[in-house]
Amino acid sequence: MRRAFATALMTAAVTVAGMSTAVAQSPHFIGEVTCTKSLTAGLSCSGKAAGLGNSPTGAFLTADSVDAEYVCVNRGGNVAPGQGTETQNVVGPTRTIQPRNGQITFTGVSLPPPDTPSAREVCPNGNWRVHLLHLTYTNVVLHIQQNGEDILTRELGTLDP
Repeated sequence: MRRAFATALMTAAVTVAGMSTAVAQSPHFIGEVTCTKSLTAGLSCSGKAAGLGNSPTGAFLTADSVDAEYVCVNRGGNVAPGQGTETQNVVGPTRTIQPRNGQITFTGVSLPPPDTPSAREVCPNGNWRVHLLHLTYTNVVLHIQQNGEDILTRELGTLDP
């Protein structure tokens, strides 16, 4: 009788362990991923994902390119056209999130704006100030990773709201 009970208990334990593995094999987003763009903070996205199990999860953004358009302002407040810059193959910082019940809610997953060039690089006169006017993020992808591998991605396209 004890042996039958122990066997049943082991079978139940293995079944429960297998169930948590099965949950981790069907990652998916819940609802929409929302993104906002700011000239000072860059691109920031938030959302929710499930089916991740309980392993630490990383979330980050990539983009094929970030185009930044600058204007130059002289001491009198006059604006002169600046030059654009383009940064290729951009990868944002990874936010590590511990899932709860196989789910994560992420905020602030971001791609920062490129570094502002000096006035000597983009303005007619090196004494002018450089102001960022516009940002375009091309082919943005949200990555959700566990153990260094993508388990879920969402293509967000070109973000130029």
